[in-house]
Amino acid sequence: MARRSEHSQEEIKQMILEAAEDIVQEYGFSALKVRKIAADIGYTVGSIYMVFTGMDDLIMYIKARTWQKLAKHIEGYESTVERSGSIESFALGYLDFVVANEGLWRMLFEHHLPVGKGIPEDYLQAQATVFLLAERQLKLFDSQCPSEQVHQAARVLVNSMQGVSMQLLMQTLSDESIAAAKLEMLLLASCFMKGWQGGICE
Repeated sequence: MARRSEHSQEEIKQMILEAAEDIVQEYGFSALKVRKIAADIGYTVGSIYMVFTGMDDLIMYIKARTWQKLAKHIEGYESTVERSGSIESFALGYLDFVVANEGLWRMLFEHHLPVGKGIPEDYLQAQATVFLLAERQLKLFDSQCPSEQVHQAARVLVNSMQGVSMQLLMQTLSDESIAAAKLEMLLLASCFMKGWQGGICE
């Protein structure tokens, strides 16, 4: 590891984020402690608080990055399957990310800000990237549907996928449980699109 003086503040920020994400992925959100992060990167706790105002600040930053990674993963997944650009490929891409990034995905819903503390705008924008992908898919099938209805439908769809994913993670991950979850995702997508194509916007 390079000496501390050789790292810029931006480099230290990236080191903190990467170390924190590794901890969450390997041990879960409950294991994420500032002293553990500091030890892993060879810096003091004070150095971390020079970059982030507190653990909530750091966690929200990681969560925003996770939403962005999820959106990129879905886009990348869709480019590799036959039914690219379909709700089915979106759903399977979402599930594929959950299985590969269980710790980070869980943290999206396990961590809560204190009551009264506002959600950072950067986080909301990052979260919106996933909903916007779903909206784009829905518009391909019905470009005349009002934007507000498309927006609401996309949120319902993604939240439903969240439910299937959460049920999967409540079990021991195995080839069988993942295969069953994929079938559930496909059924969810199929039923949703039948309703959408059947004139849900009318």
